[in-house]
Amino acid sequence: MSRGIFAMNIKTKKLLRHLCMFSGLMLTGNMAHAACSVSASGTSSISVPSIYLMENGENSSQFNSGLSCTGFSLALANMTYLKYRVEQMSNSFTNAQTGEKLNAIILDSNNEIISLGQEKDMSSFTLVNLFSGPDGNLPFYIRLPAGQSVSPGVYQADSPLKVKWFYSVPAVAIVGIGVFFESPGFRRGALGIGFNWGSGADSLGSLSITVLPDCRILAQDVNFGTAAFASKLEPVQSSMGIRCSVNTPYYVSLNNGLSPQNGNQRAMKSQTGNTFLKYDIFKNSSNDRWGSGNERWSSLNATINPGVHNGVTQQNYVFTTKIVDENADTIPAGTYQDTVTVQVEF
Repeated sequence: MSRGIFAMNIKTKKLLRHLCMFSGLMLTGNMAHAACSVSASGTSSISVPSIYLMENGENSSQFNSGLSCTGFSLALANMTYLKYRVEQMSNSFTNAQTGEKLNAIILDSNNEIISLGQEKDMSSFTLVNLFSGPDGNLPFYIRLPAGQSVSPGVYQADSPLKVKWFYSVPAVAIVGIGVFFESPGFRRGALGIGFNWGSGADSLGSLSITVLPDCRILAQDVNFGTAAFASKLEPVQSSMGIRCSVNTPYYVSLNNGLSPQNGNQRAMKSQTGNTFLKYDIFKNSSNDRWGSGNERWSSLNATINPGVHNGVTQQNYVFTTKIVDENADTIPAGTYQDTVTVQVEF
């Protein structure tokens, strides 16, 4: 019985020697590039389309918290100690050009809301889940509540995000013995004695949100119906609804369709042959062609709600689609179709 115990002890010692040798090899190969760093002047920016922001908000956009660690190697049975304290922050973002404000919620990598003065212990045995952002950074998140209707532009946080970090991250270590990346003054101690978080290291980051111009377009197909001759197809009056960002005048252009003839003459193509039925699109009930370039339609001259750019009210553009006179009555019978692309320009 005693011989069996003695044999097990010998195997355990051999295993430990092998592990220590392996640890030493890893130490030599990785110490040159493994490191943790705290950013003293970081900048982070996210972007969101304005109409999408108003309708849906932005649930979770990642940014760099200010702490990053890379080059992990062998860290068996070791705790990663990590704690932060928020010393300066703002949930308000301001557009310097317009004075408009956005409200944001800042969350940590566990998707828990951050508040000024908060101290949070995130210590864990898992390294990978902590430093999962680009270049090994510890990610934080910005959440933007829906219902905020603001002009496009850059919204800067009213104050930088200042975080004090306390950390001890294993680089090469087994059961508490090895090399650790640590914030100033950190002490792991031994067997619960002598543990000290130290004085920590400060990160300082500038946050901004770019709100992009955005639109919603509501358009319907135009159907001329059926007639024996092209000249008997009556004009069709329709409307298109467009709603764009706050304080953002715009132009609406139409292209010449898929099968323009003789330059910019719109034409529908037969589904069964290579024949064309010429038509065009005009603003309101006029002969003012709706196209691109000089033929664009300004939101300031919309048929309904012209110049109302509040992000909520829709402008309506009434237009008339006509079969033009150049079509011969001998055009073959069939179904003719075209697709016109709408483009909104700011």
